[in-house]
Amino acid sequence: MPRFMFDPNRVNYSIHKKGKEYNLLVLQRAQSIFSTLLDLLPSNWISGVQGPSYTLELKAVAVELAKIEIALEDVNRDISFETTRSEFLQSIVGYLVFVNGKIPPMEYDDVEFRRFLLTLIRIYFQGSIPEALKDAVDLFLTEESDFIENFLLVRQGASGYDISDQFGFQATVDTGGVFPENAFALQAALGTIMDVIRPAHTLYRIRYLFTDDYIPNGDDINRILDESRWRLACYYYEDFRTYCAGIKDRDRLGRKTNQAVVGEDHSQDF
Repeated sequence: MPRFMFDPNRVNYSIHKKGKEYNLLVLQRAQSIFSTLLDLLPSNWISGVQGPSYTLELKAVAVELAKIEIALEDVNRDISFETTRSEFLQSIVGYLVFVNGKIPPMEYDDVEFRRFLLTLIRIYFQGSIPEALKDAVDLFLTEESDFIENFLLVRQGASGYDISDQFGFQATVDTGGVFPENAFALQAALGTIMDVIRPAHTLYRIRYLFTDDYIPNGDDINRILDESRWRLACYYYEDFRTYCAGIKDRDRLGRKTNQAVVGEDHSQDF
């Protein structure tokens, strides 16, 4: 195939120049270059076999030129965001996108990380608009999210908001009643992305909305069975049944106490 052209059948584009595929590619390129070098020699230098010293030297030169060609082809592919090798994704793409070189905590392989960066670049060049901010939140979420700007709530007279909240916004995520896994790592990742996309003078809040699923009664989804239950209790009734002074006619040691008799009429006893 022509040199310095993309080979669609090639699998490994790693910066580590080794492996069966790479060695075979070097051998094929070196043989082609070696044949070209032999054709440049005068007729009295041409040998039918690779035995003389000059053929061995030309073979060594061809191998090194083949390696240089392959390296130049790989470097040429690095100029595109879509074909940059995995080892350079962060240094070439991520460094240009993220603030202060910060990367959100994530568990992506090379393909997923490349797709994430390309999506982030697309969002970034939309500008700091509500649609871009919502797309940034949706990068890490599979649930439905709703993006609301606070100044719209202020205009509607929403309780708890005033003119001081006009430069804020909030993203509400419907979790369906299930708390997201790794919520703290997710919050940190969203914060890093928001620092890239949002306007510098704005504040934001990400909320998780928990909802319950409605399970209908039977086949009729419009029929709701309701029942009430009540329990009547009177706490002071139990107080009336107890003697607050302890055990009647007994002191704290359990001995019988003398009861003073006052105001009793004993005139009829004699």
